[in-house]
Amino acid sequence: MGKIIEKTTVDTKGRVMIPTSIRKRWGINEGVVILFEEKDTEFLLKPERKKGVRLKDLCGLSPKRTGEPKWITPEEIKSIWE
Repeated sequence: MGKIIEKTTVDTKGRVMIPTSIRKRWGINEGVVILFEEKDTEFLLKPERKKGVRLKDLCGLSPKRTGEPKWITPEEIKSIWE
């Protein structure tokens, strides 16, 4: 079993508040769908990850274009195989 890092209480409506430190670490914002997964005698809560995740979402990077892309020429392609 994993290490307990935070503790919270279920309210009268069955809601659970996810602590801020965990929300920030896992990128859980308003509207994020949380998945419940049963595993043996415990359950896991996971944020749903959508396909096509952006680079910025993964590593906090936001690359900027520095100009028009330079396309490789047929001669350069041929030189690779020579």
